[in-house]
Amino acid sequence: MLRNCVLLAVFTLSTLAQASNDRALPAVDVGLIATGEFRYTTSLVLGETELEIESTRRLGFEDDEQGERILVVETITRTGMGDTTERLELDAVSLMPKKQRVDQGDSVLNADYTASQVTGMIRAAGQVVPIDLKLDAPAYGGEAALEAMLVALPLASGYRTQVRAMEIDVEQLVRRFAVVVEERETIEVPAGEFDTWRLRLDALDGLGGSQIMWIGVDAPRLLVRAKGFIPEEVGQGSLITELTRWDP
Repeated sequence: MLRNCVLLAVFTLSTLAQASNDRALPAVDVGLIATGEFRYTTSLVLGETELEIESTRRLGFEDDEQGERILVVETITRTGMGDTTERLELDAVSLMPKKQRVDQGDSVLNADYTASQVTGMIRAAGQVVPIDLKLDAPAYGGEAALEAMLVALPLASGYRTQVRAMEIDVEQLVRRFAVVVEERETIEVPAGEFDTWRLRLDALDGLGGSQIMWIGVDAPRLLVRAKGFIPEEVGQGSLITELTRWDP
């Protein structure tokens, strides 16, 4: 009986994973995304330690080397350990990632994306780590790419969906998240007062990374505030990011 229960559990998990891969990704409307320059402040609270991180993000449309229209997301993050710069190239219709480059001191990440695979390399501390992630189904990019996709969803009261997003680092994997719009809420941040949708991004794979995000209701939409949670095993804490300025 125990063996049969184990086999049933394995079959059930396999079936659920396949069902998640078979689920169509939600439709996006790139026209909803605000472009321009955005400035954010992130407050990191970890136990008794507090740290402020400043970042500047630019979003705009360009033509790539093949003449295809792309949305470019460029982010500069400033900390006491130096600056990190990232350039993301997303398809201007589907928001699927095409290229990514991250520079932090002597460390570099380069990644090329297709519908079936992510390839590239990470060079850090004198070591080279290859990027080679095969995809069973299309997935959105992570972090800044995921934020752009969430802004472009048809958000409304009660809206919910599931998304797949890639995490590209030393470990490379596809994450699964549930997206739920909780309510409409007016909030105030350093950049001003905004009418927003408050949504939850809940990890479905048990790996953490759940967030609450406040995204502007009116188009062009922008990310106004985000709150993330640091797992207890790392040192329980939170990250709160707020918009301080937007120049269209």
